[in-house]
Amino acid sequence: MRRAPNRWNLAVAGIAASWGFVSVIAAGVDLPAAALVFWRCAIAAVTVPALVLVVWRVRLLAVAQRRPQVLGLALLVAVHWALLFETLKLASVAVGILTVYTAPIFLAVLAPLLLPEARSRIGLIALAISAPGIALIALGGEGGAAANPAAVGTGLGAAITYALIVIWSKSLVRNIAPVALAFWSYAAVALLLFPFAVAGGRFLPHGVEWVWVIALGAFLTGAAGVLYMRALRDVTAQAAGLLAYLDPLSASLLAWAILGQDLGWQVVVGGVAVLVGGAVVVLYDDAGEPSPEVPAV
Repeated sequence: MRRAPNRWNLAVAGIAASWGFVSVIAAGVDLPAAALVFWRCAIAAVTVPALVLVVWRVRLLAVAQRRPQVLGLALLVAVHWALLFETLKLASVAVGILTVYTAPIFLAVLAPLLLPEARSRIGLIALAISAPGIALIALGGEGGAAANPAAVGTGLGAAITYALIVIWSKSLVRNIAPVALAFWSYAAVALLLFPFAVAGGRFLPHGVEWVWVIALGAFLTGAAGVLYMRALRDVTAQAAGLLAYLDPLSASLLAWAILGQDLGWQVVVGGVAVLVGGAVVVLYDDAGEPSPEVPAV
């Protein structure tokens, strides 16, 4: 009897694909990295309580335990997003993809050591299929341009911090409502980055940039972040990392469709590999542990 797809794996796949818009927005909005992350989190921190008010469950925003760990997660998120956007500003598309998306490799190594989940053989198979696809997408996007050492450093830093965020979030979301974890993380990141954003050059978006920044904060961060936190209860950290490969694939396709960038054969072949690897994870990788009884919203 054929196994039904894990719906939460499917949800993470959809969220990762939607995050392809983040790269397009970051490329099109001429704001320093700190200012862009600040607005992303400030808008998300307003959006999440608005979503909670719709369902009249404001009490879910309270965090009764593990508050230092929640603050620590927020600090890690701030560092990650600053490194991510700085990489996108400093690097070619190739360097950005190849460095930032080494995160699933770090997750494959660290998750079984830091979380109660076994090393996933399905995940290793999917990684072997998808990782070469990511390399092809990167090569197709930039044609072998020289790497900026600073960009390589920030990209690898973004990869390591992303892996730690997934692991840290998964450990917290078992005891804290996802909506509370998302809200306090975004609010803390906005507060932490505000002085850097103000001092870093241009602070306010201009004209139509507000539309893109609001979309980035409200939908791609606020709403998608809550759903992602919820999904982590029933998705292994290793699977979440592998499904993140759909993000650069989506970004490449969106850059072709929206920005008119070339879509070479490397992107097509690499994209097929990423999709096959993602399908393997969605269809065959299980969470491996029961979901805890914590409010879902």
